[in-house]
Amino acid sequence: MNPLPLNLIIFSTTMGHGGRHTYEETINDLFEKFNPKLFSNKVLHLKVRNEEKDKAEEIKDFCSKLDIRVIETEEDVVHHSEDHLCHSAGYFKDIYKAYSDLELRKQKYSLWLEDDWLFNTRVISLENAFKQSIKFLDENPDQLCVRFNSGQDFKKPKKSIKKSHNFFHQDLDYTQYGPTFTFQPNINRTNEIFIAWKAAQMYLDKLGIVHCEIMSGQLLKQLTNSPTPFSFFNPKKIYSSHIG
Repeated sequence: MNPLPLNLIIFSTTMGHGGRHTYEETINDLFEKFNPKLFSNKVLHLKVRNEEKDKAEEIKDFCSKLDIRVIETEEDVVHHSEDHLCHSAGYFKDIYKAYSDLELRKQKYSLWLEDDWLFNTRVISLENAFKQSIKFLDENPDQLCVRFNSGQDFKKPKKSIKKSHNFFHQDLDYTQYGPTFTFQPNINRTNEIFIAWKAAQMYLDKLGIVHCEIMSGQLLKQLTNSPTPFSFFNPKKIYSSHIG
């Protein structure tokens, strides 16, 4: 069985979500629906707070049993501080650190997955959806990602354009900021995320002013001439659920 040119990159913290840890549920759900051997690399970036070293060891032990390599960053997570090292700025650094990994950058594509999302498949397997997404991005170099939308919308969104049978892209007025990137589960080109987040390191002090997902979209749009570069899979066939 040959793996796909696809990394798995999971983002997690020892802090959890309101005291609840969802990483096990997220990873087990994914591996029940998609053969993990089809990933070329499996990595979890773990943000570790100083007082939560025991939880870090627990998470790393869980990952080791599933052949998931852990990239660890020790840093207290705060939402506001005088030096602007807020949660968003710290997260941007974490993303850049993960996507800077040389082994990951050898693979063309990556699945971006925060540790509190589940996949819901309706009439298509996750393997088929991932393979179709890779093929779609191969054939449409102007598109920057394929997102698996939150299950809040099972119908074709009003502000989207059907690109092909299973793919839509955001229209120019999809949001008040135009088409934009979000941190919902998505397949992206590894080196495009690396380049955009390398550039982002110069603008971390703006994250208290500009929402992190809006900034992400603005940076990524510099890599393409398409005015509508963010695509998503048909939510009638597959969607994601936020459990954090």
